[in-house]
Amino acid sequence: MAEVIESVIKGQSKPPRGIDCLAGSAGRSLLLVGAGGCGMRGLAAFFLDAGWQVYGQDAHGFQTDDPLLAAGMKVWPAGSDPHPQVSWVVRSAAVPAQEEHVVAAQAAGAKSALYAEMLGELSLLRPVLAVAGSHGKTTCTAWIAYGLREAGVQAGYLVGAQVPQLGASADWGDPELPLVVESCEYARSFHHLRPADVALINVDAEHPDTYPGGLPEVVEAFEIFLQGMSATGTVFAGPETPDLRHACDGQWQDCAPLPADLPLGLTGRHNRRNAAMVAAVLKSFGLDQPAIDHALATFSGAARRLEEVGQASNGALVVSDYAHHPVEVAATLQAARERWPGRRLMVVFQPHQAQRFHAYREMFAPSLDLADALLLLEIYRARDPEELQASVAELVPELQQRLPHQERALSTVQNHQEGRRILASWWRPDDVVMCLGAGDVDAFARSLL
Repeated sequence: MAEVIESVIKGQSKPPRGIDCLAGSAGRSLLLVGAGGCGMRGLAAFFLDAGWQVYGQDAHGFQTDDPLLAAGMKVWPAGSDPHPQVSWVVRSAAVPAQEEHVVAAQAAGAKSALYAEMLGELSLLRPVLAVAGSHGKTTCTAWIAYGLREAGVQAGYLVGAQVPQLGASADWGDPELPLVVESCEYARSFHHLRPADVALINVDAEHPDTYPGGLPEVVEAFEIFLQGMSATGTVFAGPETPDLRHACDGQWQDCAPLPADLPLGLTGRHNRRNAAMVAAVLKSFGLDQPAIDHALATFSGAARRLEEVGQASNGALVVSDYAHHPVEVAATLQAARERWPGRRLMVVFQPHQAQRFHAYREMFAPSLDLADALLLLEIYRARDPEELQASVAELVPELQQRLPHQERALSTVQNHQEGRRILASWWRPDDVVMCLGAGDVDAFARSLL
């Protein structure tokens, strides 16, 4: 990486291919369907910055003060109104190929692509550092981008969440420098990328709806992903990364653990492991040790990663976190213990997907051991087959067995209103209310303020 930056400074680098080379029959224009998602918003920012006409469509609509609208994105006309012609129609993974706006745009001559496929197109335009792993991608991508920007290195970045210290989830940056991209394994999306380098955090069984074969199938997908990277690139392997060096032609670099007393901006054993990889990547960009230490000590995280959303009416601190896999839930609660020692953790947990709930059923109860009180919202169904039924109540017997009911409050609820009522009967002013999950539990957290 340092060589790339040095060549830019000396004027020796080859000029990158700009986004404009993707222009098609309708010029520099595209429609984003499902544009409200964070990744799609990042794509919108890239194309808007390049001067393209960007249209957005989302089932949830857009607020009038949406930054993308202020930056020039136009809302796609509704109904049967005449629609502008666009060169591309890009849809999020949640939008089916036969969605009406996608079909109409294609019929008018637009090329069609999934978000992951368009990201793959962009990875051919400039060097890409792909941050991959079953857990921790958002935090590590944001941490790397933050460290580079703090050091004055204007590399581009695309993160799957808002990052307050960066001001946005995406920025094209200097096109002659690498683009740091959060790359997702869901439905093998990352197979569309052609990265120059890879930061590999961990590999775990996840997304049972697209990896029904479990961990062996996930490992195979990561191996194929690594085979698509540059033969001259580097895989930065975190402390939890399995040895997959056989799958890539590039250099494999194991990242050394950090000194135990090195201060970090984020708490938790998992974040100390993440920070080791972040440090190695930043060093590869040519940052000196003081700049690396500064980045590690001052980064405060991405949205919905131990995010303090405010105080409840009684003074309790309300925290929102995206953790939904049992490995993530356990790691998040351990980090919360570090961050708020001595305070009660009132945990509100909402499982995400009946398929995930069934696949990792035996892992969920142990992942919640550190909760002092536990409120379980019903499973948030997403992409679940209708015939697959499950209820969070199935966890109750094991939770009671692991920690008797008299030692912690435990309840299941069917709706947010009931949840707020029960929580209000439990909490104390000095409690920390941890709201965990990938469904609408974040809305529940904010409703407590």
